[in-house]
Amino acid sequence: MAIDLDLPPESMQREKAVGFWFEGDVLRVRAHLRDTYTDPDRDALVLHEYRVELAVDRTSMIVTDARADPIHLPYAECFDAPANIGRLVGLRLRPGFTNEALDRLQGEAGCTHLGSLISDLSIASLFHGYITLRAHEREHGRIPVMPADDHRTGICAGWRRGGALATWMESGRGIAPSPIYPGTMRDD
Repeated sequence: MAIDLDLPPESMQREKAVGFWFEGDVLRVRAHLRDTYTDPDRDALVLHEYRVELAVDRTSMIVTDARADPIHLPYAECFDAPANIGRLVGLRLRPGFTNEALDRLQGEAGCTHLGSLISDLSIASLFHGYITLRAHEREHGRIPVMPADDHRTGICAGWRRGGALATWMESGRGIAPSPIYPGTMRDD
């Protein structure tokens, strides 16, 4: 699905998408980035386009395979960066993944556009949890009991210290009720 921002001629648009699914014990991550320029005649020219795929062990959350497919890039040298994507193998997909990944692909080993796409991959750990919770809920009719956990507290406004989600997770009550988790309340 292309995103239409309804931009005027002589404009740039960046589209990014990241998807996740399970194949047995593997979390698959697929991401895509496309930069386009719209000229005065409203014709779009693709300037940069990448697809990245990761295979992640679901138990350890360690990247076991990483591939980058450069689809459209402006210069021959730009095609050197995707060959280095294998440097992500061995990284744990958890908070801090983005900084570690970008450190491994800094300077001429990477690409600013590839780096922009990689920065969106860390959300896979959160989505992994969501997919796992939903699968458990379908199988057992309820969200699983979760141990107290504060490792995400403070990472964003939704996880702010003292907020609903952080407070519930820190206390061991699990996921706080919300429109996407309406049935998570437990009697303690």
